Amino acid sequence: METATATRQPGTTVRGTDPRVRTSTVAPSTARQVKTTLPPEFRDGGSTAGPVSAFLGLFSIGLGLAELIAPRQVAGASGAEDLDTPLLKAYGVREIACGVGILASRRPSPWLWARVAGDALDIATLLSQLGDARGTKKDRLITSLCAVGGITLLDILCAKKHSGMQRGTCKQ
Repeated sequence: METATATRQPGTTVRGTDPRVRTSTVAPSTARQVKTTLPPEFRDGGSTAGPVSAFLGLFSIGLGLAELIAPRQVAGASGAEDLDTPLLKAYGVREIACGVGILASRRPSPWLWARVAGDALDIATLLSQLGDARGTKKDRLITSLCAVGGITLLDILCAKKHSGMQRGTCKQ
């Protein structure tokens, strides 16, 4: 007894010499196709973090490690020498968590928005130190505020991009 051979391509015929095997043709128009993309409303803005997001994630981890390992030096460099060490270490943990979240998550937007919230906290903390500051301490605080402000802008732009809030796609 001979066996029939078949191919799985649409539009091909199954043939054989055995009379018990039927011959059929599958039309290309009736072949079922597997959907490989989600509808636009279910897309998350990208499957991975882009280069700017990756930079922000790595920057977060680096800054967080510096705040954990050398909090007094970070405070001195920023002009906020009066801040408590445990507070700076807590800020370091927050930075590391955000950085790891950005790099490891399929959807980095919540972690990017967490960075924005952390930036607001950093700005408030630096502003609280500015009142009594004089001389070089005041200069370092102002420089730190400018740096955090620039990073905050980058965080906001990147978070908006990953949240689908660019080019009029933001839901009101």
